[in-house]
Amino acid sequence: MTLIAPFTSLGPPPLPARRQALRVALVNMPFSSSRFPSMQIGLLRSILAMRGISATAQYLNLEFAARIGWNLYEALSNSTLYFVGDWMFAGEAFREEAPDPLLFLKRYAGQLSKKRLEWFWRQRKEGAREFLEYCLASVPWHQYDVVGFSSVFVQNVAALALARLLKERHPHLITVFGGANFEDEMGLEYVRAVPWIDYAVLGEADESFPGLLERLADGVAVAALPGIAHVENGTVDYGGHSPLLRDLDSLPVPDYDDYFAAAARLRMPNALVANGIQIPFESARGCWWGEKQHCTFCGLNAMGMGYRSKSPPRILDEIEALARRHKTRYLGAVDNILDHDHIGGVFGVLAAQGKDYRFFYEVKANLRRDQLRLLAAGGVRRIQPGIESLSTAILKLMRKGVTGIKNLRLMKWAAYYGIGISWNLLLGFPGETQADYDQQLRLMKLLPHLPPPSGAFRISLQRFSPNFTQVTAMGFDDVRPLESYGYIYPKHIDTRRIAYFFEYDAKNTLPEAAFIPIRDEIARWQQQWRGKVKPRLTYAVKDGRLSILDARQPQAPKAYKFDGLAAEIYEFCGDTDRSLDNIRTHIRKGAAEDGAVKSLLERFVAQGLMYEEGGAFLSLALPRQPGVSLAVSGT
Repeated sequence: MTLIAPFTSLGPPPLPARRQALRVALVNMPFSSSRFPSMQIGLLRSILAMRGISATAQYLNLEFAARIGWNLYEALSNSTLYFVGDWMFAGEAFREEAPDPLLFLKRYAGQLSKKRLEWFWRQRKEGAREFLEYCLASVPWHQYDVVGFSSVFVQNVAALALARLLKERHPHLITVFGGANFEDEMGLEYVRAVPWIDYAVLGEADESFPGLLERLADGVAVAALPGIAHVENGTVDYGGHSPLLRDLDSLPVPDYDDYFAAAARLRMPNALVANGIQIPFESARGCWWGEKQHCTFCGLNAMGMGYRSKSPPRILDEIEALARRHKTRYLGAVDNILDHDHIGGVFGVLAAQGKDYRFFYEVKANLRRDQLRLLAAGGVRRIQPGIESLSTAILKLMRKGVTGIKNLRLMKWAAYYGIGISWNLLLGFPGETQADYDQQLRLMKLLPHLPPPSGAFRISLQRFSPNFTQVTAMGFDDVRPLESYGYIYPKHIDTRRIAYFFEYDAKNTLPEAAFIPIRDEIARWQQQWRGKVKPRLTYAVKDGRLSILDARQPQAPKAYKFDGLAAEIYEFCGDTDRSLDNIRTHIRKGAAEDGAVKSLLERFVAQGLMYEEGGAFLSLALPRQPGVSLAVSGT
């Protein structure tokens, strides 16, 4: 293997004296998911085309997936576990300055199998360099002027490694980095400490990146350009935050042609293609809830929560254009939160048109039954509602702006309308109590007919979250970068400035043993849902008679019959949680009936057919619809 001298240049190549037509490569490195194209790269390619700048996308992540196996690759891309993907490329990126790789192997020998560690070691010693050499040989880099790297989570070190080699083999190339790993001071530290990064785009790149390219094409020095950082005379020059793009309707439709061409050339397995390559699209940016009250653990929207959304007609046009161009019905919104105006304006229209799309969306869990019904009719098949807890007390600690019973309402009606939900429980918030988890455990035992969470995890301390920016007030101390960073990056890079994930100590939280019953219950719940017959709890009303089938334990089903007032109350408390006053008003009875109403409510709660929280009551059974499966469907 040819040895290459360490890279020592401290700036980009000299600028041309006049405008030239820049040729741009946009690169997607491991470990970005192979199952969908990059929204950032697809959008930038279209934006550059609008401004007369030629760009192609190089999906080198797909090349690596084809090399190591698509399923293994996807498992690595979906996990930040120990940042092993970054570690695999650290030797190529930082060479003799990289930390001793054996330290990583020794540290995690107890958490990873011997077989897996041996495979990681082979990739570190041989596979990474072989892949990078392939990248150098398979793309005509000499034909480009600028190479832009997208860097999100465990995509950083592979990108740095290739950028270093490109600067050594093709000194004329200008390297530009952007993405979540380059937000705020993270990007400034990379620019300061990594000399083969010529420029970094911090924040939204829609205007700043084309602006940078146009200055480069004109031969104009780049100084104080908003959103752009680079080294100038030995110091980092940064033009400050770029303005947030307000008119999202002005953006073009993303161009994903290069992704699909690469997937076809590499013969992506039919199993992956058949399950639906999910096309990313964007209908909004920012977070309308975060503008009001930032959830304490959320590290998204680093450069601002400002919420902006596209108009419904613009979204409908984009959906149709993407689906038609790529011959797919699977689309995934990259939005942080659903704009409620889009429920009717977009999905109501799609429902009326009878379109057969399949959407994924992140939503707030306060959606009502009628809203979920319309979303389902319009094609939403999976949501991430940010449930995080079934305890109202803990949800208040999170500043979620929702209650446990409202989360339960969302789970119930999403299941009924065939919308799959992705959710988990977060643990370890300062101020939590044992009573909070005892209450959740009792509630969880009532819910085997609803989809289980993926697990229960201690909260991750993320840069830009209130837990990080207000660390002492939020109850955390001894905050330090995740240990894994120290096994990847050389000492001259300040991991306190480039880390996104942090370890911490937290006072006033429960010990790990307190969470064992919750985790055990989740494991039982998940096991039930892996069975051939899923648990059910359904009801039907006919001629004023309420029938409930309780098959939450399929091997021991129970049946209940209720008449008159009981049937009316149970059905009334089905759509949403109701207070005693709501119920009394609905049944139009006087105070003399309060005793009977309370008695029936207590009976329903005692039998586990209804849930009560803070004086509000929610029926747990789903309406029975012959011929319609109540199982949750996915995309």
